Amino acid sequence: MSQTAILAAILAEREARWNMRREFAAKHGQPVLSLTLNIPGADKNPAGSAEAFASLQQCLRHTIEQNCGHAGCMLAEKERTGVDGPCWIASVNLAPLALKTLCVAVEEEHPLGRLADADVLDAQGQPVNRAGIGHEARRCFLCEAPASLCRRQGKHSPEQIVDYARKLLKHARHEGHR
Repeated sequence: MSQTAILAAILAEREARWNMRREFAAKHGQPVLSLTLNIPGADKNPAGSAEAFASLQQCLRHTIEQNCGHAGCMLAEKERTGVDGPCWIASVNLAPLALKTLCVAVEEEHPLGRLADADVLDAQGQPVNRAGIGHEARRCFLCEAPASLCRRQGKHSPEQIVDYARKLLKHARHEGHR
């Protein structure tokens, strides 16, 4: 498959996932959590990604259930894996800002959290971002600058970024983060 075809497939999958999240919000009338992996490069399913995803999903589920305060936190769930990697979408019976706060805690505290991309939509299907809970933007894999700034400025080579992510994935495979 050519790079152009791979990119087109990834973009199509991301659009389908976005639509699925919005449908979950509309159908269930609750905030929606979407967990994916932040894997740089064209291969979004490299060795270790399944283990990393399972570990992050388990941690996030446990964190939500511990902090939910009532039975039935997860109203509906769907998992899928495709060219853009694994994805878990859940309708969660929890206030959107509280849910985002829990997601950010996992992203920042879990050993593989830098690979996590835990997005939250409110019940109306609108994104809840880090700024909404008083957090700064995600940091670069390699330095303390905001990731979006490093990307725009091209501060690091694609090889350096991919190498960092592959090291985390190797850690997931060998350290048994489950």
